[in-house]
Amino acid sequence: MLLRNAYAAVLQLLRARLGLTQHDIAMAVTQSHVSQLEAVKTSATLEVSQELAQALNLHPVSLLTLVHAAKDQKTARDVLLLAMEELNAIELLDASLPAQPEKLAHPQSVAAEKKWEAVQALRKEGRSQAEVTEILGLPKSTVGRLWHKKNS
Repeated sequence: MLLRNAYAAVLQLLRARLGLTQHDIAMAVTQSHVSQLEAVKTSATLEVSQELAQALNLHPVSLLTLVHAAKDQKTARDVLLLAMEELNAIELLDASLPAQPEKLAHPQSVAAEKKWEAVQALRKEGRSQAEVTEILGLPKSTVGRLWHKKNS
């Protein structure tokens, strides 16, 4: 079963179980959008899922748990237990999590910094540029540039 189909089926099930119409749950999401979701003509974003869960008086995780349970033909309990096992295995089940992403250095910047550090370490050992070129397997021009470059 496709995730879209499961989403549509769960949305219909929840509305029926709670006695709500498409219009009733259309807050930030329009009734037309709810209709398209249930007809499997569009997909829901995380934001739309959050709005619909709120309109259904559910936590967004509860809504998505039901969707994945329907998709995998399992119970919500099975899906939640699996999620708990997975999070526990990577030691995130009871961990505090960041609310914003970190600004990470670009991989090329990290690699360039490591090259500079390696050249400078060998320079401090008293190695020549020719020796550093051979030891690190870097082009002579790169070693020359990093040899004289100050750490930024």
